[in-house]
Amino acid sequence: MRIMPKFLRDFRYRVFYGLLLSRKFNLVTLGDQSYGVQWTICPTGLGANSVVYSGGVGEDISFEHALLKNFGCNIVLVDPSPTGLKTMQRPENQIPQLRFSPVALAARSGRLKMAPPSEGGISWFAGNDQPGMIEVECTDLQSLMQKNGHTHIDLLKLDIEGCEYEVIDNLLERRIPVRQICADFDYGYVPGARRSQAIRAMLKLAARGYKLVSQEGANHTFVLGAPS
Repeated sequence: MRIMPKFLRDFRYRVFYGLLLSRKFNLVTLGDQSYGVQWTICPTGLGANSVVYSGGVGEDISFEHALLKNFGCNIVLVDPSPTGLKTMQRPENQIPQLRFSPVALAARSGRLKMAPPSEGGISWFAGNDQPGMIEVECTDLQSLMQKNGHTHIDLLKLDIEGCEYEVIDNLLERRIPVRQICADFDYGYVPGARRSQAIRAMLKLAARGYKLVSQEGANHTFVLGAPS
C-alpha cells in the first residue's frame, strides 16, 4: 500500500479545515499562553447563570479563572490525576465558584486505569497495564450533570488526554444539550489516538449542527447553531 507524502497529507488537512471553519462568530481568547492553556471561545450568552464544565485541570486553570472574572461563571472541574489534584490544592483555587471533583470524565461510570506521564511530561492518560499506573473513579457526563442538578451545559472543555473522543460520542448519542465545546484532540503522543479519530469527531459534530469556530493546534472550539 502506498503511503501519501506528508506535504500532501498536510495540504489535505488545510483544505479540510478551510471548508469546516466558520468565521462568523464573535470570539475571545482566554487563559495563560505561557502554560499553553489558552482557549478561544464565543462569549455570546455566557454569564453568571451559565453552566460550565471543565474536564482536565492539568497544572493551570487560568482559563477557568478568566471565565469567572469575565462572565461570573460557576464552574465544575474534574481531574483525578496527581497533577490535577496538586493544582486544585493551591490557595488561589480554593474558591466557591470552582466546584472540583477528583474523577475522570469518560463514556461510562466506574473505574479507569491511568498511565503516568512520559519523562518530562505532566499528563496522565487512560491506558493498559504498565508500571506506575493508578486506578481512579470515572463518570460519564450525564451522570455528572445529574449529580450537580444540571440539565444542560453552556460550555464544555475537554482536555482529557484521549478520552475526549468517547465523551463526544456519548454526548451526541444521548443528545445531551451542550451549546459550546472546547476539545483538545490528542493524537500522536497518546497511545492509540490517531488523527483520523479527530477528523471523525469533527464530522460527527458538524452533522449534528456544531460549527467549528476556532482551531489552534490541537485545540478546537465548536458552537451549536448559527451566530446570534
